[in-house]
Amino acid sequence: PLADEYSNYAADIAQAGEHLLSLLDDLADLEVIEDENFTTAPDEIDLADVARRAGGILALRAKERSIELLLPGGRSSLPAVAEFRRALQILLNLIGNAIRYTPPGTRVKIDLRKRGDWAFLSVADDGEGIAPEHQKLVFEKFERLGRQGQGGTGLGLYISRRLARAMGGDLTLESQPGEGARFTLKLP
Repeated sequence: PLADEYSNYAADIAQAGEHLLSLLDDLADLEVIEDENFTTAPDEIDLADVARRAGGILALRAKERSIELLLPGGRSSLPAVAEFRRALQILLNLIGNAIRYTPPGTRVKIDLRKRGDWAFLSVADDGEGIAPEHQKLVFEKFERLGRQGQGGTGLGLYISRRLARAMGGDLTLESQPGEGARFTLKLP
């Protein structure tokens, strides 16, 4: 048996270790995507499946914050051309951010749509939204919009947009203060 104070201390150490590992992963990704020879390995994927997998990975974090994750149903499908691992990385970042920055007791919704030759996946939250003057900044390197103590390196959205563009798509933001944020991944 382990005393509560030691158990809590061990949990703090584990959390700090996870944060440092995340920082190292972000810095390694940054180095890779900024290489002039960086390419992805596109394949036919199902964005609905990628969204369900990302949601499954983050379900416990959402539950701990009393946030309802609204994922695409089991029969829905949205074909796209992208590298599965990189698409999953983008969605983990988008959904993870939405869970982190939306108030407890709200929801994060993932929507799918197809328009012409493009597949769109949106992650929308019920958070405070992002002011118009800050919207372009969220995709900049190391930008955290002045947030302190909430984890993160300020690289996630920068890396995600670079990955989306490397796969022939894009990552955009729509938001109004007080009305949450909607990040949309566009892929061929």
